[in-house]
Amino acid sequence: MEEHSLPVIKFIAAASILAVALIGGAIPMAAARYQGSQRFFSLGNAFAGGLFLGVGFIHLLPEGIEQLANVVEYPLAPLLAASGFGTLLLIDRIIFDGRHIHSDSDAVQGRSIYPLVLLLLLSVHSIIAGLSLGLESHAATAIILALGILLHKGSEAFALMVSAISAGFAENRRNALLGFFVAMTPAGILAGMLGASILHGDGAALVEGSFNALAAGTFIYIAILDIIDEEFSKREARTAKFVMSALTGNDDVPMPTQDNDRIFKFLLVVAGIVVMALIGDVAHSHDVHAH
Repeated sequence: MEEHSLPVIKFIAAASILAVALIGGAIPMAAARYQGSQRFFSLGNAFAGGLFLGVGFIHLLPEGIEQLANVVEYPLAPLLAASGFGTLLLIDRIIFDGRHIHSDSDAVQGRSIYPLVLLLLLSVHSIIAGLSLGLESHAATAIILALGILLHKGSEAFALMVSAISAGFAENRRNALLGFFVAMTPAGILAGMLGASILHGDGAALVEGSFNALAAGTFIYIAILDIIDEEFSKREARTAKFVMSALTGNDDVPMPTQDNDRIFKFLLVVAGIVVMALIGDVAHSHDVHAH
């Protein structure tokens, strides 16, 4: 009975994950069409910052530590997390110099880097999660894995689209970004169902654990030095950034206004962390029952 129901469960899971991701990504895209959406995205950015902090500290880093502890004795996961943080610092503040841009082409690159980095990280993680579900041989465990993925997918798509809109991506580029991202987990599920497995045993733990640890560092960087730093910067700093942008002809920084939402933004950051903590607790409880 389970042998016949398992493929149905996986196909339903793939369709459900696709739908949840599309809904999560469509919410900020729909809001972008209305006047006053700048405040919505500022608040959404604060919530996304909390989500990314939670993803890094609560979800990815502990997973990386647990996976790599069974393969190597050295505390490799924290080192890789720090390396991920440092790599993004190098790309953002030195290579693209996203805070001190002088040419129009560099300005586009600087504004575009975060959505593309997020897309890469989220997509690889989605493929690995999809492969795990596609390769699962027990129906009960497959349902638990599917629920865990569903809990993450909508919020990840929401945060990705908020990042793309904040970076000034055109609508066709946002649609392409969302379409690519939502397809990753279903593609991983189908690949796993077809037996396209390249990860197994200690090799799987090493690759997946290393990626989770690296991704943790990059999510923490984006949350703190891009999103939270931007949303909680003082008005004087935002005014100076606006004047510099206008003088260099980039005109990519909106005129600063009185920020009356700082406490609300702080609460949204905390809410994002709490959401990821609850998701992590549910997923951990399911994993314990599954084993």
